[in-house]
Amino acid sequence: MSLAPHVLVRTSLAAAAPGDTVAVDAGTLHHLRRVLRLADGATLQVTDGAGRQAPAVLAVDGATLNGPVVAAPTAAPRIVLAQALAKGRRTEDAVRVACELGVDRIVPVVAERTQGRPDASAAAALVERWEAVAVAALEQSRGTRLSEVTAPVAGLHAVASAAAAPGVRRLVAVPGAPALPDVLSPTATGERLEEVVLAIGPEGGWSDAEVDAALADGWSAAGLGPTVLRTEHAGPVAVAVAAALVGRWRGDTPA
Repeated sequence: MSLAPHVLVRTSLAAAAPGDTVAVDAGTLHHLRRVLRLADGATLQVTDGAGRQAPAVLAVDGATLNGPVVAAPTAAPRIVLAQALAKGRRTEDAVRVACELGVDRIVPVVAERTQGRPDASAAAALVERWEAVAVAALEQSRGTRLSEVTAPVAGLHAVASAAAAPGVRRLVAVPGAPALPDVLSPTATGERLEEVVLAIGPEGGWSDAEVDAALADGWSAAGLGPTVLRTEHAGPVAVAVAAALVGRWRGDTPA
């Protein structure tokens, strides 16, 4: 049996109830009606991207809820992917899979070895494109929390969410470093993790100077296995391993 289309709506479902109709983006309506060839009354599942979802049916002007809104608990700790930009759309592939895996935030990073550094206009276009990728990934993976995409930053020191704070672990991927499962093991002090930041370099990796600066700033080096992964694969691998290690796949979070 095929699953009902999973659709992101831009209206909060916090106060919605069965019988309410919520707006659906014109592009999404076109896809539902013209590509999937759905008629009014077709079954949908809608989410507001903030953890809430509800069953619905396709209506003339949107989606009409036909069941209660269910709110999923907030996943913890937060997982942030600081992804260095690479040429072409390789990083876009990393963003897509990371969002399917439920990453909370994506921070594009302009690294020393980034080719084709974006100007203001290109940076805005990149964020817009990655936000669209995040929406498509949410709908494809049937998630309920839309991944946030921030503006590009220059260097790891500018990753705002990575500020040193209790419960925040900042990990920079370095081939040959101690394995990620060992580095991300529960702290000896029993400190509860609030956020895990994973920094993935561009083609050619982070420079020695970037790694040294990150370590001096309190980051820890972490290896992603015995082989060297392409940049577009390393990010999703790191997100998947981290999510499993901190209990997000089981719904529990170790102290």
